[in-house]
Amino acid sequence: MSMLDEEKKKLIVNEIEAWRRGKMLPDHYCDFLQNLYLDDLTDRPKGLVGAAMHRIEGASGRSWFLVFGIFVSLCLIVLHFSVFPLLLQIALIGLGTCGFVVGSAWWRERLPKRAYLLAFLGVLYLVSTGISLLELHGWTGGSGPLLLIGICALVWIACGITLRLGLLHWAGWMAVIALYAGLLWRHTSDPSWGEIQLYWLPASLLFGWLSWFAHAKIKTAGGVLFATALVLWFMPELYSALLGVKGAFMIAEWAVKALLLGVLLYRFRKKWMEWVV
Repeated sequence: MSMLDEEKKKLIVNEIEAWRRGKMLPDHYCDFLQNLYLDDLTDRPKGLVGAAMHRIEGASGRSWFLVFGIFVSLCLIVLHFSVFPLLLQIALIGLGTCGFVVGSAWWRERLPKRAYLLAFLGVLYLVSTGISLLELHGWTGGSGPLLLIGICALVWIACGITLRLGLLHWAGWMAVIALYAGLLWRHTSDPSWGEIQLYWLPASLLFGWLSWFAHAKIKTAGGVLFATALVLWFMPELYSALLGVKGAFMIAEWAVKALLLGVLLYRFRKKWMEWVV
């Protein structure tokens, strides 16, 4: 009878492992189920590291060959990236970014944390490879940085809306703000206090209105656009501080605007929280 029970346990454990490989259940559920049937503590999964080691031990020859091939290909691309033609370099950057986006979309519903991690890695990949491309071709001193910021902004906003990743969407608008600040710095000279306010405050009001307008169509857009409006509200003072535009009452401006914003948010809290939360 005990032999029969052992065979049943092995059959169940193997079935649970098949569920794990087939992604039929999340890994932590599979670990829990295996712990119910494994008597030997050394055979039980030990968190992420134990699960990873268990997968490595059970990987097939095809999997080992595939991983090794990908690793060697990445090493060759990184080592010889500088000698590739420009179009091939751009294509590799685009393909890598698309890979991270597709991976994030694939895990969006099942493992949101992994989706956010891939999205974050995609952001780092696009920025780092873009900067490397500018340095290789000597474009760091001209309009290259602004073009890179613009491309990053478009990619992050589009991917953030499509994948419903609010942080990625918000990062895109922060890139737009950085691009706008760079253009202002290049094309304006010695602006007055009133001009700096006019550069930013209308945009803050516009994004506040867009937050209300877009929340019904795109659920995550309301909070993202509202957060962008809050950043734009304080951008005149931040712009002045970063670019060395002197202001006699800058700290007082921060305090007055923060107080005014707090009063407005409290006064209309029942309205703006409907489309932000």
